[in-house]
Amino acid sequence: MFVLTPLARRPIAFLWTGQVLASTGAEFYVVAVVWAATDLVGNDAGYLSALQAGGLLAGSLFGGIVTDRWRHGTTMITADLMRAALVLVLSIAGLFHAMSLPLLVAIAGTVSLITASFDPSLQATLPALAPDPVLRHATNGLFDATKRMARIAGPSLIAIVNGILPTGQFFTVTAATFLLSALAVRAVTRRLPVEPPHRTATGAAAIVDSVIGGFRALRGHPVVIYGLLASLVANGTWAIGYLLGMVLYLRQTSADPLTAYGLMMMAYGIGNVAANLLLASIGPGRPAVRLIASKIVFGLGILLLPMGHGQVWLMVVAGCAAINGPLGDLAILHLLQTCFPPHRLAQIYRVRMCVTFAGMLAAYLVAPTLFDLFGLAPTIMSAGLAAMLSGFAGIGFFTWRRFGGAAANAL
Repeated sequence: MFVLTPLARRPIAFLWTGQVLASTGAEFYVVAVVWAATDLVGNDAGYLSALQAGGLLAGSLFGGIVTDRWRHGTTMITADLMRAALVLVLSIAGLFHAMSLPLLVAIAGTVSLITASFDPSLQATLPALAPDPVLRHATNGLFDATKRMARIAGPSLIAIVNGILPTGQFFTVTAATFLLSALAVRAVTRRLPVEPPHRTATGAAAIVDSVIGGFRALRGHPVVIYGLLASLVANGTWAIGYLLGMVLYLRQTSADPLTAYGLMMMAYGIGNVAANLLLASIGPGRPAVRLIASKIVFGLGILLLPMGHGQVWLMVVAGCAAINGPLGDLAILHLLQTCFPPHRLAQIYRVRMCVTFAGMLAAYLVAPTLFDLFGLAPTIMSAGLAAMLSGFAGIGFFTWRRFGGAAANAL
């Protein structure tokens, strides 16, 4: 099924449009936070990014204690409204030149904590919107493309408004898109059937299940476990090599770093969307092979980024590296939705988020030290090499399982 076919269904189209807008606004938020932090503390901006990753990790790990009692729609609407209010505070601070490190730290950390509750609820809602497996795979591709499309629209708009709209007012764009997302979620989820209870246990057992139930469910799923561990490395690479490392590198080497960074992100988004359209339309294929290939392609791209010069080089390399996103993410989403029961989906997706943000948190914490010791370009290239090695490790692991493990069982 072609990836755009689900848009013929109005609820899917409406919810998807809201997420495209919110993801585009989030791109403004990411750039504004990084730029504000580097203006305030320079290379130590990595610690603010670490705080955000820590907030996302904490929210992913413990957020279910609260949100497992709510309907998924209620969780998403509440998260959108709270995030909109918080980023508006940063917009006002920027308008009156009152931006400070304590304010940025407090709000960035809180926004991250809240954000961690949104995506698991969204992913747990998709099977209700697309119950047919073929439709659901295309819908996965469609919603997976939202952040990837935002990497085209967001940086493109940033490059256009750079110099017209103050960076501090990027937060206003983000707040508006969060509000639109809340309206879209409300319009769609109020028409869905009442969900079965997400949590049947009570008391201490319910708290324990909310925190570790997803991890327990992973037992007996080696491909999923490999995918999550490889994601741990890849997201550390994404954080230290791309999101932070290339910002600092371009600020040192480019005459117009914000435009160069925006164009690089735009090219990455174009590669993401092109790969998504293809892979979501041809089916899930062999998930293990796709997971391995995604890590090798991504690591090679990060390795090559600092080796060339100019915006064309950045855009070409970023666009090719972007193939990794849909290649790995659609594979892992397919595995999660086919290997686990519906009542575990939000928990399992929170596990995935925990792994993602644990990798980013570790990378952001060590980034300033690594940048000081080894320099920006060597650190970025080493991060890319680590991602490639995680892919090659997957080849060894699955080869051993197929041949070595079978031989051991025969003895």
